[in-house]
Amino acid sequence: MLPSRETSTVEGDPVGSRSRAAALALCAALLAAACYPPPDTTAGPARAQDAPSCRGTLVGVAHPDDDVFFLTPEIRHTIRAGCRVDTVYLTAGDDGKKNRLKAVEYVDRREYGVRAAYAEMAEASNDWKRADVQADGVRVRSYLLADKDRDTDVRLTFLDLHDGLPQGGSPNSLLKLFEGNRNSIEPFQGGSGSYTESELLATVSALTRLSGAERILTMDHDNASFAFGLGGGVDHSDHGITARYLRKVGYALGIPVSSYLGYTMSPLKPNLTAAESAEKDEVARWYIANRKCRATGTCANVAPFKGPLKKDWSLWIHRQYQQTPRDPRAGELMGDIGRTTFFTSRSPEQCLHADSGKVDIRACDGSASQKWDLGHDKTIRLRSDRGSCLTASEGSARLTSCKPGDPDQQWTRMPWQSTSWKRTAWQISGSGNRCLYQDDRELPAHWDARDRQNPQLKLSACGKQPMPELYWRWGG
Repeated sequence: MLPSRETSTVEGDPVGSRSRAAALALCAALLAAACYPPPDTTAGPARAQDAPSCRGTLVGVAHPDDDVFFLTPEIRHTIRAGCRVDTVYLTAGDDGKKNRLKAVEYVDRREYGVRAAYAEMAEASNDWKRADVQADGVRVRSYLLADKDRDTDVRLTFLDLHDGLPQGGSPNSLLKLFEGNRNSIEPFQGGSGSYTESELLATVSALTRLSGAERILTMDHDNASFAFGLGGGVDHSDHGITARYLRKVGYALGIPVSSYLGYTMSPLKPNLTAAESAEKDEVARWYIANRKCRATGTCANVAPFKGPLKKDWSLWIHRQYQQTPRDPRAGELMGDIGRTTFFTSRSPEQCLHADSGKVDIRACDGSASQKWDLGHDKTIRLRSDRGSCLTASEGSARLTSCKPGDPDQQWTRMPWQSTSWKRTAWQISGSGNRCLYQDDRELPAHWDARDRQNPQLKLSACGKQPMPELYWRWGG
């Protein structure tokens, strides 16, 4: 179906949502755009009932077009099945452009394009209604697909943080927030407040609860090499950090999280059928056409883009790869935190590993150094050396000779508990209520650095709120 020209979207506040005054200032900068102050915030209209087989879906990505190129056709299939889809964009996708006016225009074009892409996926006219939401006390800019002739339930929501550049080098990047180099980051719309990590997680959690989502789709939360490139070893920092935050939200709320590869799927074998690739191509061409016509003011009778696609886009049209870690094999203690880098394979699985008394986390390799027995006496013993026990040691753990009754060798498994997300995993608690912890913030210093190829093993306070860093699966 050919979406009609977008006619009903209120295009005020093109890149922000927390400050009415800042929105008006930006609107003045957009000389060719029709801008209005943000409307009064609403909680959004009541939702239509999903089909019995549908699961409400929250898509969480870094910026517009990540969803088009990396999570489609899954999003398209979900919408076409009549299911609710709420997509949340953490960043504005400003591409680090230093010229303010050019950055604002670029953000606006991306948003305009992605609305057309979703209208195409829904077989609906490209009409949208401004319907901001209150999330943890923050007004967040949001739009509902508003074709009255189609029974669709599609919402696009924009948090408008900075893109941060592929390597996360800009001052307000998500990567700097995640690594703790910044206590808070300013949004792309200047002068409208800031987000600490806890505030950002609270806002995204509130948006997820409001959506009624029963599953979360996001990008690759295992990749740790951040740069631009199509060789398969790197991806952008905003992609990876957005996915890590969506994973945290999913764990806290008990909502299953599915991750999809981004740039790292470029060299992989095409895996979509001819029909799926054709459908994805059509969605992408509506995105491109509307992004282009927005720049020239010629969107009244726009048609899908007919020219050749850029190299990276042409690769992604034929691919969609869900990242699905394998189950632990016999004896393996596999962490919920995966890791891939420029130097590793594409397999993200990470296991508890013993090496001459030292215990750390390494890529799962099936060796005897990664096979453990969890005893009824609460010890964790190396299967190949039953006299050696996992022992709490300062802020981490090591392997020492087993000593009956030693409190530092006593470990209690606390099972994953969720009525909405069924899985078998445990927190592993030692003395002092400290749990085995997979520190995912220890990332390589640079995309081609050989340090920190694995999460760091630490002991941390066991959490009442589920956190991915605290959970392990055992192969028995």
